Amino acid sequence: MAVSFPTTQWSQLAEASLHGGASAQAALDQLCRQYWQPVFQVFRFWGLELPHAQDATQGFFLYLMKASLFRRADPLRGKFRSFLCAALRQYAVDHYQRPAQRRLRHGAEEVSWETPGIQLPTQEAPADMVFDREWALITLEAALERLRLEYEALRGPTAFALIRKFLPASPHRVPDYASAAALLHTTPAALRIEVHRLRTQFRTLLRREVARTVSAPHEIDEELLYLNEILHHD
Repeated sequence: MAVSFPTTQWSQLAEASLHGGASAQAALDQLCRQYWQPVFQVFRFWGLELPHAQDATQGFFLYLMKASLFRRADPLRGKFRSFLCAALRQYAVDHYQRPAQRRLRHGAEEVSWETPGIQLPTQEAPADMVFDREWALITLEAALERLRLEYEALRGPTAFALIRKFLPASPHRVPDYASAAALLHTTPAALRIEVHRLRTQFRTLLRREVARTVSAPHEIDEELLYLNEILHHD
């Protein structure tokens, strides 16, 4: 099934700023919801305790809005998540690592618990992997949530809770078709067809979610392959 290339986050955020209009604010709100957890987990990986990591995450998104970095970003230089991860690292250096180093040079007694330092590793890969895994999980969950809403509107939440076990990334053991079909008042053959249809629909919705984070259609398949790779990375 073909998927039309949707409005990407690059184009949605091009005019976004802290004092932008309704469409800009909606784009920023969506950005915060989708990427809050990946950013938060990276701050935790860098050593910030829970309350400091929460504050740092909020501070990072406020910084993006105030600085209007999206207006200066070039989507041709990389995917959206790559841009955001690079901006996050620079923010951590400017707001946590360098201030902490300056305070330490002037004596440990001047170090305040309100502004903890971050020890960034010399290699970016580990933090990038933390960010990318959270991005992959949230992208997967977004597609599943869209599927849930569509399916429950037709069959109800009980039916989806059962058939969800047949879909990718289910936390539950896959039941046998005969017992599941009996609970859904259908036949095993009909259930197999329904599961196949939903898996196809899920792949379409996942593709659409990924398409929103790239700058060109040809990058969608690359990101889908990477998403699968990062979710199965040991």
